[in-house]
Amino acid sequence: MSTRTRIAGVLVVVALVAAASGTGLAAVDTQQAQVQEQTQTQTQYCTYPSNGTYESFGVSNLSAPSGVEAGEPVTVSADITNPNDVPMIQCVEFRLEGDVVERTGWALNPNETETIEFDVNTTDLEDGTYIHGVETRDFGELATLTVGEQPEPEPEEPTATLRFDDQESDGTNVTVASANLSDGGYIAILDENGSVVGATDYLDSGPQENVTVSLLEPLNESANLTAQAHLDTNGNQTLDFLTSNGTEDGPYTMNDTPVTDDAVVTVSEEPTNGTDEPTATLQFDDQESDGSNVTVTSANLSDGGYIAILDENGSVVGATDYLDSGPQENVTVPLLEPLSENESVNLTAQAHLDTNDNQTLDFLTSNGTEDGPYTVNGTPVTDDAVVTIGEEPTTEEPTTTDDDTETTTTDDDTETTTTDDDTETTTTDDDTETAPPTETPIHNETES
Repeated sequence: MSTRTRIAGVLVVVALVAAASGTGLAAVDTQQAQVQEQTQTQTQYCTYPSNGTYESFGVSNLSAPSGVEAGEPVTVSADITNPNDVPMIQCVEFRLEGDVVERTGWALNPNETETIEFDVNTTDLEDGTYIHGVETRDFGELATLTVGEQPEPEPEEPTATLRFDDQESDGTNVTVASANLSDGGYIAILDENGSVVGATDYLDSGPQENVTVSLLEPLNESANLTAQAHLDTNGNQTLDFLTSNGTEDGPYTMNDTPVTDDAVVTVSEEPTNGTDEPTATLQFDDQESDGSNVTVTSANLSDGGYIAILDENGSVVGATDYLDSGPQENVTVPLLEPLSENESVNLTAQAHLDTNDNQTLDFLTSNGTEDGPYTVNGTPVTDDAVVTIGEEPTTEEPTTTDDDTETTTTDDDTETTTTDDDTETTTTDDDTETAPPTETPIHNETES
């Protein structure tokens, strides 16, 4: 179907000449063609076919505004169809209150349909409602046109569509396959009780695909969830549906029913909170100690921190300085007070974070608000050991015995041997008693 302007006389002549030359157009004599051409070009007047065997053009799909302000132009259109098996020209009229306002000739091929338009000037019309229409010889369609001040048009109802498919999820978010919010807004996720368990940030109007919706709390198991489209009624681009008790940012509706779609969400693996939780491992073996420190066999603090030693009452009795992240072995932990000699105690090694990043253990001075312990499932990461305190170590004093020093006197000279022990070198002349000298006869080479 196409739209075209009124037929010019030249086209009529061409069509009629074609008929005379035997190209299959309806037989219309040349004299009638000349008259029709003249009337069309001068007065826009046309004649209906004189041959009653031809059917009248049909009229359908009349289109026109229902009301206009006085003086505004109006365009009225309708579809015109030639039901005959030959090309024809017939009159088409626009009528207002029964009067012909405009008549024009319209040429159509066999079984062809085209759209005709009439431009109507309402300048001279008084306020009121008028009947108008488009007519052919036997057919026509009518409508009403109200001229005058027009009421404000009713605002279009906002519309939305959603597609929320069954899916697998890690439990932290879900995906809405497609959405189209005519006025923008949000997508909320509801559980089976109708409670909001997740929502998007503000979404612009128009189509969206694969919209990720974060959940307020991770899912621990599979669940039936509902996606619901919400308006931004107060225009602040923040979902206020819950905080306003439902008075703001309500759902899009269709026939007064919220626009929703349901899905089964299967949790495929253990959910995470979006960021890796700090982790720690400790190995604190039974051991002997001199009571001044203990040794943690191995430790691995993902975010660095400290190892504290607790007694059986949970009191901190020792701690390391700041430890870098990563694996550590044989970590020595000094104790605040030496342990008593010749006893065994049960101690606990506990891994601590450096929550305020000052590389100083503030767990005690902050009453536990800073540098708390690493945890697994809410339980501090610890390991226990039995620490046995041995006898107080002593430092061996060096001793010198008669066995260490040997003094030998010979006829020729005296030999003194000095031995060294592990801690001190002692000369026998100073530290060892010597037997009184023995008289030794002197043999002279010559007698005096």
